[in-house]
Amino acid sequence: MISKSTSRKQFAAAVVKQLEQHGISCVLVGGACVSIYTEEKHQSRDLDFISPYSHEAIGKALEEIGFKKEGRYFLHPSSELYVEFPSGPVAIGNQSPVKAEGQLKVKNTVITMLSPTQCVMDRLAAWFHWNDRRSLIHALWVCEKHPINISKLKRWAANENELDKFQQFLSEYKKIKKPT
Repeated sequence: MISKSTSRKQFAAAVVKQLEQHGISCVLVGGACVSIYTEEKHQSRDLDFISPYSHEAIGKALEEIGFKKEGRYFLHPSSELYVEFPSGPVAIGNQSPVKAEGQLKVKNTVITMLSPTQCVMDRLAAWFHWNDRRSLIHALWVCEKHPINISKLKRWAANENELDKFQQFLSEYKKIKKPT
C-alpha cells in the first residue's frame, strides 16, 4: 500500500509488483536510479520505467492500486512520487537496445534497473550530448557509493565519440577515488 511515508524503493516495488501481476515487465532507468544509488543524495520525484507494453495496459493495471494518469505521468494521491513510461527500448546514449544489468530486491519484488555502471553511463550521456554538467555531478555521486567498471565506461565513451569528455570525467573520478 502506498502512503506518504512510502520510500522510493517501496514505491518502485509497488509499481513493479502490480505490473507483474498483469504480465507487464518494466525497467527502472533515469534519475530514480541515481537517487537509489546515491542513497537519496539526488532527489528526483519521478520514476522512469521503460516497458514494451502499451500505456493503456499499464494504466489499467496501475489504476487498481490508486494511480491516475495525468498527461504522460501516473500519479498516486498518497505520494509526491510519480511514474512515467518513456518510449523504449532501454538506451544509453547512442547504444540501443541495452539490457539492464542491475537489480534491487524489495521484500519479494525484484526491480530490474540500470546497474551502477550503466547509471553512470546514462548520466554521462546527458553530459556528453547536452553539456549537462549536473548530470556529470550525478554520475560522480554514484561513483562515490559504488564500484564502477571504468574500462566498460571508456569503451562506451569511445563508441559515443566522447573520449575527451570521458578524460574530464576520469580526472574528476580519480579525485574522489584517491587513496587516503
